[in-house]
Amino acid sequence: MFHHPFRKIGIFYRCALAMFFTGAMFCVGAGFASASDPAPGQKSDHWAFQPVVRHSVPNVDQKSAAVLQNGIDGFIVTQLQKNGKSLSGPADRTTLLRRITFDLIGLPPTPEEIAEFLADSSPDAFDRVVDRLLSNPHYGEAWGRNWLDVVRFAETAGFKEDPIRPTAYTYRDYVIRAYNRDLPFDRFVLDQFAGDELFPQDAESLAATGYCRMWPDESNASNILLARQMSLDDLTANVGAAFLGLSIGCAQCHDHKFDPLLQTDFYQLQAFFSGIVLEDKVPVGSHQDLVEYRRVERVWLDETAELRHELNLLERPARVKMQGERRMKFPPEVLEALDMCAEDRTTMQRQLAFWSARQMGVKEDDIPKHLDDAAKVRREEVIKLLAEARERQPRPKQDASVMAVVELTCTPPVTHRLESGSYDKPREVLEPHYPVVLRTSSTQTPPSFTPPSSRTSGRRTELARWLASADHPLTHRVWVNRIWQGHFGQGLVSNANDFGTQTQAPTQPELLDWLTTEFIRQEFHTKRLHRQVVSSATYRQRSDEEPVEGIAASESQSNTTDYSHFMRQRLSSERIRDAWLVASGKFNDTMYGPGTRPELPPNFSSYEWKVSEPAQQVRRSVYLFAKRNLPYPMMAAFDFPDMHESCGCRTKTTIAPQALMLLNDRIILKAAAQLATRAQEEATSADPAVKIQRAWQIVFGHSATDREIQHALKFVAEQREILASSPAANPENSTTPQSNFEDEAFADLCHAMLNTNAFLFIE
Repeated sequence: MFHHPFRKIGIFYRCALAMFFTGAMFCVGAGFASASDPAPGQKSDHWAFQPVVRHSVPNVDQKSAAVLQNGIDGFIVTQLQKNGKSLSGPADRTTLLRRITFDLIGLPPTPEEIAEFLADSSPDAFDRVVDRLLSNPHYGEAWGRNWLDVVRFAETAGFKEDPIRPTAYTYRDYVIRAYNRDLPFDRFVLDQFAGDELFPQDAESLAATGYCRMWPDESNASNILLARQMSLDDLTANVGAAFLGLSIGCAQCHDHKFDPLLQTDFYQLQAFFSGIVLEDKVPVGSHQDLVEYRRVERVWLDETAELRHELNLLERPARVKMQGERRMKFPPEVLEALDMCAEDRTTMQRQLAFWSARQMGVKEDDIPKHLDDAAKVRREEVIKLLAEARERQPRPKQDASVMAVVELTCTPPVTHRLESGSYDKPREVLEPHYPVVLRTSSTQTPPSFTPPSSRTSGRRTELARWLASADHPLTHRVWVNRIWQGHFGQGLVSNANDFGTQTQAPTQPELLDWLTTEFIRQEFHTKRLHRQVVSSATYRQRSDEEPVEGIAASESQSNTTDYSHFMRQRLSSERIRDAWLVASGKFNDTMYGPGTRPELPPNFSSYEWKVSEPAQQVRRSVYLFAKRNLPYPMMAAFDFPDMHESCGCRTKTTIAPQALMLLNDRIILKAAAQLATRAQEEATSADPAVKIQRAWQIVFGHSATDREIQHALKFVAEQREILASSPAANPENSTTPQSNFEDEAFADLCHAMLNTNAFLFIE
């Protein structure tokens, strides 16, 4: 059974590896800063901690200016010219349309869309394509997937048991909708940290707080206090990576070895989250409805308190007996939380019960077996009275709920600095605060909190506002870099999750800051940033290295980080599968809802899941059930990220299992057969060349040349003969018509087309 190797040794192990590969000697508690480096926590001259500065777009010579489209090109061309290089020429229109369509919506353009674009000679034709794609609901699915990588989205908890989180999909759906609505990035941040505090009436904002519980969770942990601490540690580290672009998780056990981050910074950041309680079903509705619901719910709880407490006391001996030896592994504070009436638990008790209660294995129907006669009789009386009371129990007006976090009180549990990161070695109590190196004159003193209600502290609201503030030196740079990386396959900063000193400086620091100031000036609208990037001549280049006429270039422009040409990219695992489905004509574009479960390969794993209905199995890949310990095998082969760790940029491998998957996986074999049927049905005649031409248009987006048609016809003929002469195809007394071999041969051609680089790569 899978058990993720990094979970137990976690941050300590990763920090050790980082120092090993940078040639540093590892010694817990000892610093390695050079004499010229600032002491940990002091102000740093590292570029990422400096305020964002708006640089002027560089001036270029007249010949270069003629091909530039916007300010991005000015920065890129100026840097290229310093090295004797230039932009490559513009990509042809078919290549450009395929590139932008896959880029913005993650799906191929249709032959009709390509024909329409090629026929449109107006100067704003490409701009109108961009607007159409950004308004397409598939845009949110394509770009939301990038963010789901960063927050390690999954619909199960991970570790050995890997139990299902039944409503985790509501967070995935929030992300997709947020992108489609072009939700301003500052609101995107506020929602995920404090949607329940700031916008309790907004179902989307409540679902957004699911971010705060995306960490892997050991549901059968024997050490509950450790499990709680590991979850808070994981969340804190992800906040650092996802929003700050810092490896603050490396300060869990000691001051950061390379960056000016203190161990106290780690736990002060963690203190913002100490009061969260995890809920699978948080009711949604208008603010007025929810306030009224909570008021009458409180009244009902008060009215039934005596009965609920009596029932708890009556059942406790039976529960203790049924729990048996399981109780022996838990300390007194966990047992106290277990034995407490659920509605009366404190925040800490709710957190401890989250892990312990589900391990007890108590079956409600078996409780009477462990009670004496008098207790049984009274228990039945109390249950009857509570049943009558539950008929009056208030319920939300809307029959809907989301996975979210909430708080129970305005005074959360305290946070300690932990010696060597050990949960059982608490040191001083720390209040919430921002990392020292990021504090400004206005944030030197600890933040003050105004609880929005008696049920929440307001801590996460203050953290979110600080992160989303326009003058923050990191948050918006990190986001802009992620968007750039999504378009070009590489960021201006190479490690999207770490802007610290161990990552190379930006290849274009002035451009990064200029784009960030543009993003802020445009009120944090990501779609405007997309338009700016894809409108540039830098983006519209060829993928080879042909220079623009009249601009000097060196003999070699092979550097992929200088943007002297568009870097060729293989489709992601999701886009490969989705493109197969689109080509087959069976693609189901239904959006949102619980994850779908397609068939698993035979004998793939001891784990089995209930397969979804056939129509659900061909939904878009972003909706595939995200089982943390068992990523869908086709996706895993093509570098789908490990859902236990934040993935700032996917690895790009070329390995043998990918070729085997392309040749043998049932998805592509079925898609090829369906593509063959579709091409035959859509062909204007029964002529084999016409069928091939239609398949070519569907797969590649353009017509085949006469030479390509001849090669394809030759392949089909040869393949038909091979199939017909195969002993397996000709058993005695076979009545298989020869036309079937023709169809099979054509399906084999379609299979080969779906395997080509022209299909699997973006130029």
